[in-house]
Amino acid sequence: MVKTSSGITVGRLAKKYGLSRSTLLYYDSIGLLSPSAHMKGEYRSYGVEDEKRLAQICHYRKAGIPLKEIKVILDSPASGISGVLEARLKELNEEISSLHAQREFISGILKSSPHVQSSKMDKAAWTEVLRSSGFSEKDMQDWHKAFERTHPDQHQQFLEYLHIPDDEIRLIRKWSAGPQRIIKVKQISEKYMELFLNFFDTLAKLGPGSPETTKKALSMVRGLPEKSKVLNVGCGTGIETLALCEGTDMELTALDNRPAVLDVLKTEAGKAGFTDRISIVLGDMNEMDYDAESFDMIWCEGAIFITGFENGVSKWQKFLKPNGYICLSELAWLSDERPEEAVQFFQNIYSEMKSVRGNIEIMERHGYEVTGYFIEPESDWWDTYYAEVQRNLPGYTDANKDNSEMNALAENIKREMEIMRKYGHAVGYVFYVARKK
Repeated sequence: MVKTSSGITVGRLAKKYGLSRSTLLYYDSIGLLSPSAHMKGEYRSYGVEDEKRLAQICHYRKAGIPLKEIKVILDSPASGISGVLEARLKELNEEISSLHAQREFISGILKSSPHVQSSKMDKAAWTEVLRSSGFSEKDMQDWHKAFERTHPDQHQQFLEYLHIPDDEIRLIRKWSAGPQRIIKVKQISEKYMELFLNFFDTLAKLGPGSPETTKKALSMVRGLPEKSKVLNVGCGTGIETLALCEGTDMELTALDNRPAVLDVLKTEAGKAGFTDRISIVLGDMNEMDYDAESFDMIWCEGAIFITGFENGVSKWQKFLKPNGYICLSELAWLSDERPEEAVQFFQNIYSEMKSVRGNIEIMERHGYEVTGYFIEPESDWWDTYYAEVQRNLPGYTDANKDNSEMNALAENIKREMEIMRKYGHAVGYVFYVARKK
């Protein structure tokens, strides 16, 4: 595509501003940026004023302003512009004020509390210090999330300083790093988490998906070298790991943090004759330390919620070779229709859930070109995943009837299935295939 005297084509304009062609086509579809003319053959042609408008869009996007509000800014008189900007400024000021308040509070504790500087400080004592100083449960959770996001290594060291067991540290850092599916954070306890994890150890598939869906996504990947190095993050029992091996010569590193599911993968890989091609690793996706550009492809089905979608795609990019692929499935709103009951449910358990377009924009912002995506079929939920959940849950509930947390776990799982049965048209898993730019 070439620049002409009358304007610039969509491909050239997108490249100039570090965007993808699909982004500009999307901007056109929502009326945010439309070409002023069309060249021969219906090619879009953007003029000088169109380019100025795109520059403004990019500027406002960097400020964190949503596309809908950017359109208001660009299309409205000054009063409309100031209203949107003032609202955004208020949000930023509130965030900054909150961070300053927490910083001053923690600084005061460190200076004045003899317990904090004592070698006897532990989790219970620290929690009591925060609670007596006015921190609510949500404040404590937010504090951990901010600590994990900004200084993960120091967060680990601090939790160790409180003499918290390794398993519990992993749990705290997990929910600090990303949202949790099924569980409300306020309901997490050691008993609850143990029940939750042990139940899912009884399942062959730990989330929606199927070998057919894995192979469909793989068919959308182009140009991988022979004996590609692939990192399968959150592999679970390895159903997708084995599917990736079938008919290929890939060499996979399969990582998960649950020994029980990795034992299943080891057994099944042996039966399938793939033992020599699969390296099984017990590890945490939040703490991967592979060398830069180690892999031709990263594969993650239904597990990136643990680290958070944007956090994962941004941090994992360094592990990919140039032009390497990332292929992952993620829960998303499928259309503008968002039933209130479903919104309230997912606000509690996965408030960071985005639309399909929202996830694509995140990937593009972090240096990927999304080359394809598709919505996983309902059969991936009901034929393989929920069918087994429904078979296993009654017996598991009966075996753990003396555990006070069992009823809450069972109700949460049943409630999720109820919501998905009613609103599967509005929310579901989407598989994204993207290439590192």
